[in-house]
Amino acid sequence: MAPEVLRGNPYTPASDIYSFSMIMWEFTSGVPPFNNRAHDLQLSLSICKGERPKIIENTPQCYADLMKKCWNENPLKKAIC
Repeated sequence: MAPEVLRGNPYTPASDIYSFSMIMWEFTSGVPPFNNRAHDLQLSLSICKGERPKIIENTPQCYADLMKKCWNENPLKKAIC
């Protein structure tokens, strides 16, 4: 879930872009994001503070750059369609 949604803001296209970045990450890792942690309040707080999954080694730089742009904490700085 996008940080802005965790903070109580409504879903927007920017929220979907964040979700897309998590799918991008899952494609490179083969596992869901944060699969090694409980999906609880602590994880939500960590995401709101900027925690993101570690980029997998050998991920193409252009792919990693797009993923980072899509998961930007600021909805106004996320990649747009």
